[in-house]
Amino acid sequence: MVAAPPRLWDKWADRANRALLGNAPARLTVRRRLPFLWLAGLLAGALLLPDRIWTTLLVAVLGLMLVALLWARSLARGLEAERRLQYGWVAVGDRLEEEFTLVNRAGLPALWVEIQDESNVPGYRVGAVRAVGTGDRARWRQGSICSRRGQYHLGPWAIISGDPFGIFQVTRRYDAAEEIIIHPPIHAAPAIPLPPGRAEGRARSRERVRRATVNAATVRDYHIDDPYRWIHWPTSARRDALYVRQFERDAAGDIWLLLDAQAATQLGEGAAGTEEYAVLLAASLAARALGETRGVGLAAYGRAPQIVTPGLGEGQQWRILRALALLQADGEIDLARALREFGDTARRGAAAIIITPSADTAWLPELTSLDRRGIECHVLLLDRESFGGAGHSEGLRRTINLLGGRCAVVRRGDLGRPLVESAHHGFWEFKVTGTGKAVAVRRPQDG
Repeated sequence: MVAAPPRLWDKWADRANRALLGNAPARLTVRRRLPFLWLAGLLAGALLLPDRIWTTLLVAVLGLMLVALLWARSLARGLEAERRLQYGWVAVGDRLEEEFTLVNRAGLPALWVEIQDESNVPGYRVGAVRAVGTGDRARWRQGSICSRRGQYHLGPWAIISGDPFGIFQVTRRYDAAEEIIIHPPIHAAPAIPLPPGRAEGRARSRERVRRATVNAATVRDYHIDDPYRWIHWPTSARRDALYVRQFERDAAGDIWLLLDAQAATQLGEGAAGTEEYAVLLAASLAARALGETRGVGLAAYGRAPQIVTPGLGEGQQWRILRALALLQADGEIDLARALREFGDTARRGAAAIIITPSADTAWLPELTSLDRRGIECHVLLLDRESFGGAGHSEGLRRTINLLGGRCAVVRRGDLGRPLVESAHHGFWEFKVTGTGKAVAVRRPQDG
């Protein structure tokens, strides 16, 4: 017996699905072909050797297949599923969690439903098998601890079910995929002083901030969300209305975080490598600088350059964390060229923190050139010996200091523990209070 060509078989299958299921989004396929062989054999026996036993077996097998077909057809029309991500953003060490809901509106129970997932989040596996009764629903949560930063996707995915005899299979695909960014965690950075920079006075005086600094520029009308400690009582008493102080940015200039993304200079892999350590160090320094109301930007010249212009506030922190999550130290641009390109971007009066594991001295002339152009540079050298490489970071540090620059050596292990250790102390979830307000609470880790 010659099998039908695949394309012809697919056409027959599509026509059969349209005839049986109409516009149902699921697809019905044959899972086991052995019962069809039984049916053909029994039909041949009943025609060639007429006997009651052949007729009885033929009716029994035909009835079994008809029941299986109607069962699978009912599930194809009534079985649905949904997945929902619990939190829109996560960091390494946080728990990535989704809620799955399986609904059976069919007139027959789904004795088994398999979840097949094509997500690419490292260490996250959704594969599961559930059962759901007639007119019932099953809901469960699937989660995993995030172990690697980067950009990933959840889905596409599918639910697979069928009749209890295993003859027909029902597949319903969900082709939509949701992007998810796993950010680097924020550690307790080592005691490295932030470079002050020199903000231009006239430009600085026009920049107002929504948090207290040491500089109060003027007063304005009181808003209901302003803290009471901001109220300027002499002005309020004189004008017979509440006025608060309007703060301006500190005199310090913007800070740029420049990461050396040349692949040839990196050491180690994963969490034990210089690439990951530079990313963690940059995330921690950015959080500290933004907390001090400093404008912070980011520059890294890998194959996919990550450039974030300086800005303020929580939104800027998430922009920097996103860029750090996507950063890959796979570039061919050496640090000297990166400093030249950075010099065309940064403004006079800004400060730059340069994070590099390089032990070369070819980029030092570009460093002094930036200083002459009014860009104050601080260098953080990732100690090559502590990361298992060759080179003398201490000697390079002394050279930079002799040239009038500022340099510090950061060794593996100098970063403190994450400021939020979700992997050890549980994870966040949202609860709705009796007044309808959603609040975040920490749920203990299962185990």
